Amino acid sequence: MAHPTRKMCGLLGVLLLALTASACGGGESEGGGAAKAGTLAAVKQRGVVRAGIRFDNPPHSFIDEDGNWVGFDVDMAEAIAKSLAVRLEKVRVDELTRISFLQNRRIDIAVASMSHTHEREAEVDFSQTYFWSKQTFLVRKGEVGSLEDLVGKTVGMDRGSSAIGNWRDWLKLNGHDAAEIVEFDEKQAAVESVRQGAIAGWAEDYEILASFAKRDPSLTVLGDESIGLKLDGIGVRENDSEMRDAINAALQRIWSSGEYERIYDRWFGPQAETPVPLQGAVEVWPNG
Repeated sequence: MAHPTRKMCGLLGVLLLALTASACGGGESEGGGAAKAGTLAAVKQRGVVRAGIRFDNPPHSFIDEDGNWVGFDVDMAEAIAKSLAVRLEKVRVDELTRISFLQNRRIDIAVASMSHTHEREAEVDFSQTYFWSKQTFLVRKGEVGSLEDLVGKTVGMDRGSSAIGNWRDWLKLNGHDAAEIVEFDEKQAAVESVRQGAIAGWAEDYEILASFAKRDPSLTVLGDESIGLKLDGIGVRENDSEMRDAINAALQRIWSSGEYERIYDRWFGPQAETPVPLQGAVEVWPNG
């Protein structure tokens, strides 16, 4: 019979080995039984980058009448995937899910017209800025001529939009009390509310408002004024510096090759349906 002390030591050894194996291999899994790798390594192994892209946000990204994904962000996501030497998988997201899908690993990056803000920085990380614009209001033509005309009136914003905080900040900065804000889940519903007079204006990114105003002569954009800047970045998971660096490198290659200019002109150039003069540049770092 084995000595009790030796038997106990053996059991303890087996237990320690089991605990060690659990600590080393018991993390999240991705794609079945494989232990979770870093995002970039997982993307390379999979051969696919899963990009969260808005589907209702023309001209940045939307699904056309033929069911095709089109728009500036769609083309940028394709260019990023090409630069990473992987295929692109497009995943539908909106203002709220573009962050939550990153956090729960349903997507690898968010190419979703997402403004880089301090509040969002606490939840996800961002690439370099790749799109520059401003936020203002869509209003009924002839009824509202300035931001001051909207003071004290009910206005609308998209749920989760940075325009909510920007409007409140603008009011406070200009000595006005907070106003009632209606939050919308769908952009078309917001536009219809403006058209019918249910709200005095709808705040969004300038180019998006211009896209809707072009389809309806009764609506216009307060283009000479803004409630805040729009500085879009590619969203990555928080503290994922390897993936962020890879996206930054991809953006710099896209810019340096001239591909960015071609994509931008397609959607925002002088001949596009929504012309928006380019207001920034992707910073390209030197080698070495």
